[in-house]
Parts: sequence; C-alpha cells; structure tokens
Amino acid sequence: MSKFDLIVIGSGPGGYKAAITAAHLGARVALVEKGLSGGTCLNQGCIPKKTLIHLALLIEDVHELQGRGLVGKISGDFVSAMAHKNAVVAGIRDNFSVWLKRLGVQVFHGEAKILPGREVQLTTCGAVADVAGNQSLDPGVVAAEKVIKITGDKIIIATGAVPRELESCPTDGRRVLNSRDFMFKLNQLPESVLCVGGGAIGVELGFVFHQFGARVCIVEQGSRLLDQPQISERASNLLERKFKRIGIEVRKRISVIATQHVSDGVEVTFSDGQRETYHKVLVAVGRKPASAGLGLEEAGVKVDAVGFIEVSEYLETSVPGIYAIGDVKEGPMTANAALHDAKVAATNAINGNVFHPNYHKVPVVINSAFEIAAVGLTEEQAEAAGFTPDVARASFGGSGKARAHHDFEGFIEVVHDEESGQLLGGCIVGPEAGEQIHMMTAACQSDRGLWFFKDLSYSHPSWCEELETAIDPYTSAYSRAHGDVVPGIYANSGGRKK
Repeated sequence: MSKFDLIVIGSGPGGYKAAITAAHLGARVALVEKGLSGGTCLNQGCIPKKTLIHLALLIEDVHELQGRGLVGKISGDFVSAMAHKNAVVAGIRDNFSVWLKRLGVQVFHGEAKILPGREVQLTTCGAVADVAGNQSLDPGVVAAEKVIKITGDKIIIATGAVPRELESCPTDGRRVLNSRDFMFKLNQLPESVLCVGGGAIGVELGFVFHQFGARVCIVEQGSRLLDQPQISERASNLLERKFKRIGIEVRKRISVIATQHVSDGVEVTFSDGQRETYHKVLVAVGRKPASAGLGLEEAGVKVDAVGFIEVSEYLETSVPGIYAIGDVKEGPMTANAALHDAKVAATNAINGNVFHPNYHKVPVVINSAFEIAAVGLTEEQAEAAGFTPDVARASFGGSGKARAHHDFEGFIEVVHDEESGQLLGGCIVGPEAGEQIHMMTAACQSDRGLWFFKDLSYSHPSWCEELETAIDPYTSAYSRAHGDVVPGIYANSGGRKK
C-alpha cells in the first residue's frame, strides 16, 4: 500500500496519538519513524524518567519511615535501576507496532522527506541502536528498501525536538551530557553532578542523581527553579526548600561561562567567578525543534528563524493539508501538549478544520522531590487576563491520608475570580499530583466550575478530598451572596473555533 488518507511523520506521543485518532475515525494511516519507536517520550523522556523517579521516591519513603514501622537502611543501586529502566522501555516499545497493527496503521522505518504533492520519500535508516546498544528493528515494522515513496491526502509532522546545546558548555556524550546521553550512555553513577538549568529536566534528573548517592548542584540563571508560566512561584519555592533540606545545592542567577576537561572530571567556571570541578555535567537548558532534513522549504512549508514550523489556529502549516504538532511547532514542549495537538490535528485532517488547541486546558506535570501539577491560569495570569483572582488553599498537613503516609508537605491552590466565582485553574504539589490534577482539569471544563468539587462524594481518606476542603468557604460564601453557580473557565469550549 502506497496511498494513504494520512501520513504521520514521527512516532512520539504526538505522532502515535495522531495515528490512532485518525485510524479510529476510519482513515488509512501510515506512521513513519527514522529512530526508535515511541520517540523521545518513550526512549529518553517521560517513561524512563518516571521509572527512575519512582525508584528515587521509594528510597526517600523508606528513609522517612525509619523508626516508624520500618527498620533497616536501604541504598539505591544505580546500575540496576538503569537496567530496570531499559527493560521497562523495551517492553513497551516491543509492543508498539503490534498495537498499531491492530488498528490497521502501517508503520514504516525510514527517514522521511516531504515532496510537492503531499508525497513522502522514505530512505532506509538501517537498524537502530536501542538503549542497551543492541542493533535491532522493531518487530512488525516495514523497512524502506533503499528509497520508496508513499502518498497521503494529508500529512502530520510530529518530529519533536532535540536537546539544546550551550556554547559555554558543549556536550561530548561522556563527561558533559544532555538528557539523551543520560538515558542512552550513562551506566555508572558519578560522584558529583552539575545540572545546568533549573527547568523540568534539571530538577527531575538532578533529584534522581541525588537519591542514588551523587553530590548534586543545580545552577539556574533565572531567579527561581521551574520558571515557566503554569508553575506557581510558591510551588517552585517549596521544591527549592526541600532540595536544600535533602542536600541538593541550588545556585540561582548564575550561569556557566566556560568548561574545561581535567583529569578527574570537568572544571566549570561560573559567572560569579567561582570555579569547581564535577565528575559529570548535565546540560538541561531546553530543547529545539527537529525540523531539519524534512524537505520543508522545497515543499513550501514555512519555518521561523528558530526552526519552529509555522501553523494556523487549526495546526495547519502554510501548505494546505500538511499539519504540525508537538515540539516541532511553537507552544508548550511537553508530551501532554503533543497529545492534545494530536487529537486536534488528526481530527481536523480527517474531518475538516474545526478544532483548535487550548493549552490552558492541558495539565503540566513535574516529577521531582515533589510531584507538581498545574492546569488553567495561575493567579498572575488571571490578573493579566483581566480577572480579579483569589486563591483557595489547603495544605496536605491536614489530610488524613497524607499523615498516614507521612508525606504532608504539599498543598493545593485553586484559582478563581473573586467577583464571579468562576474557576480559572489551579496547582497541586504533593503525592499523586499528576493524577489529582485531572479533577481540576475536569472542573475547569465543567458547567459546575468550583461547585464540581462539592458535587462529588469522596473516598476517605484520600488526596482528592482536600480539593473540597480548599474551596468550601468560597462556594458557601458565594452561594449565600448570589445563589447561582458559575461554570468553569473552559466549560463548553470543546476546542471548536467559534
């Protein structure tokens, strides 16, 4: 088969979700991947990080419960942890094409180039090395024989992004690493690590290094960790305080100006004039779009100066019928956002342009010494948008489940409009925050808004019951004063263009 309704280039979470969304809509779909199936998320991002952080948190839990019913010290085995991570990833990847085949999606292994007329040329890439260094091709994948061409009525580009380099701290894959090097090449725990960048990758992998026994310093040129739109400053500050307590050094408003390889590691010169030597340096200063080599210019697809593919409100590029999703276009560079894009673009490609993305509806989740999750507007964003925001708060210090788990440092913030009572968003810091945030997401899209939390009957003790605790005083006062119920900020929006 060489003619398809839709060709998806890239098999990360965005590409995979776009392919299955289109297949469920009855389309004939081809999915093209030049590397390992599953893209960054499966092989070097979300899945392996979550696997390692789960182990890191278990180490912390056991240490915290010493003398509270548990006896006996434990220590992390970094080598075994990395082997376990590889096994988890391989187990998912080995079934990748099997799951797609059941839906009728044809998977091709090859490097794609878009030609005029929505034709895609595939050039064989040969075998691909997995995280264990094995040369293999995913089972059930069709390998392009030298050069073949396939045609699609529509095309979705989902090629993702690659780690951004830092001129003052060039990576070499041995001593100075990026996140890909960490997952694919690191097989021994270094004694000391400098994490350059206090964003999601820096705070997540820095915590993993520390929990397994490395000395860790995180350097951030900005004024706080996790300095991104949806993460509140209160959440960042709580994480920083915990890092300080457990022994992770955080240096803010400092940058790396030079690195030099020495006999026992890497000597780093900082902008404040200090020098220090670390066994390894992890460069985690963001990612850049992987848009090169796709033949975009020849196909007429516009790309900006940074490399992001330009898209319309429907995620369609400058060429009708060609869409771009996830990290390869401007927007949040997260797997969650890519999955959101995928549903929007695939539906538009098959059924016509109707839906448009709304990233405020997409949860942001950070997994580190605390799990941090947020959705909707922060207090600052709400004020900038013209609301009069107020924040309902509850601490997990009063939670029965948190006390039972001896894990009660976190909190809940629910942002709402003081005048109307409209639910605008919120942030959760604490155990299972990434699961709890779905409650907040549902409430933001509910006709009941804040009152969504009042409608539910909760299990006790549970994490989620603290959502009702937080908003109780506000819904009661508003109901007494006004008597009506205000929908969540995204209720009935559905992503449709109005």
